[in-house]
Amino acid sequence: VRRLRWLTEAARQPFSTLDDCHAFLEHYSSKAELISPLGVRLRKALLKGLVERSDAVDNQRRIRPALAYNQRSVELAGGQDADEIEELIPYAEEAVKVSGELLEDFPEDADARYWRGRALLRLGRHADADRQFQEGLKQGDHQSIKELQETVSHVEELKQRANALYKDGNLDEAIQLFSAAINRDADCEDTRTVATLYYNRSAAWRRKGEFEKALDDANMALALHPKWTKALYRRGILLLECGRYAEALTELKVVQRADPTFDDDLQDWLRRAHNWLAKPKHTQNFYKFMSLPMDATKEDIKKQYRRLCLQWHPDKSDGGRERFEQLQVAHRFLTDDAQREEYDFGIWTDRPARHHTKKRDKVKDSWNDKNSTEEDAPRNHYNWGDRHLIEDEKVESIYWGEEGCPAWLREKRLEYQRKQFGEDYIVP
Repeated sequence: VRRLRWLTEAARQPFSTLDDCHAFLEHYSSKAELISPLGVRLRKALLKGLVERSDAVDNQRRIRPALAYNQRSVELAGGQDADEIEELIPYAEEAVKVSGELLEDFPEDADARYWRGRALLRLGRHADADRQFQEGLKQGDHQSIKELQETVSHVEELKQRANALYKDGNLDEAIQLFSAAINRDADCEDTRTVATLYYNRSAAWRRKGEFEKALDDANMALALHPKWTKALYRRGILLLECGRYAEALTELKVVQRADPTFDDDLQDWLRRAHNWLAKPKHTQNFYKFMSLPMDATKEDIKKQYRRLCLQWHPDKSDGGRERFEQLQVAHRFLTDDAQREEYDFGIWTDRPARHHTKKRDKVKDSWNDKNSTEEDAPRNHYNWGDRHLIEDEKVESIYWGEEGCPAWLREKRLEYQRKQFGEDYIVP
């Protein structure tokens, strides 16, 4: 009786933390207690708490600078090292489990369908979420489900329109629509889609030469979708274009360790990062001066040059002749292929940047395996051939099961291996 009174009194109070919900439910050991009105209320409170915890908006997270441990800054408030991005997906996965058990007992509960759909949206399973919403609406007029469906539909429509404008080169209009879509889902209920919107808007800012704004959006995409390799790759490129070369190199190394075939230009970006990190500190950055991405085409350079000529001409601006003359130098330099290649890559022009291999020059003395063939072949992998991904917390590791990865991916990787190690390379 005392236990029942305590549980009844506790259930009348709002549940402030997930720990409270878990603590209360631990006292419900039988099926009869779980399906009782008090048990159902506790389970729904736990479900709601898990979904809200998995949503990214109300959770403070910091994206740690990509530096070595001994170089990380110490937080002034607590004296603790900066935390890595908090992984919120397990909360959504637990919410899916709890809602499934609740729906087994009460399949016509529209509220449970709503929260289950929210959790599935957090995991990027849009089709499954839509099915839950449709089932929930069969039970009656559920306003929350209708509003969420309308939000998801409108955000998707805005995203498609913005993507089309971006492809056509209408960057300002694309940015406006990306921003409108982000604001439309202000509570970030469709978290993966909002992360994609930030990622796409980052690409638009980068093409405009607004690298700091692009980096902010890439950081937001990573905050909403932790361990997203595409966003991490974009962040590495933007760090390089913002002049943060050491951090850029570290991020790009992580991407290469995840999958060396991730992008055909990954090797070029790694070589750029190595070269720029070795340059003297006050080396002039013509790309930053002209607000150009480092992989800009000749046509992009010419368009930007003409635009800046009109903007910076001594007769039309207060910048003076000196800045206009610097523009002429930068334009001549970047349109000369030989000079630009030396400027971008330096001694790394023809050198491979393979950070996914186990043996490294800096630790030769610690390598004791005399029978190793590491110089002639890549190491055996777990995901792309690399067991270290199990320990790498920055990227998602995909295990393909006993059958291995799909045929198209095996072919792509074999082509990469033959390119790196010779046409006679045989898969081990």
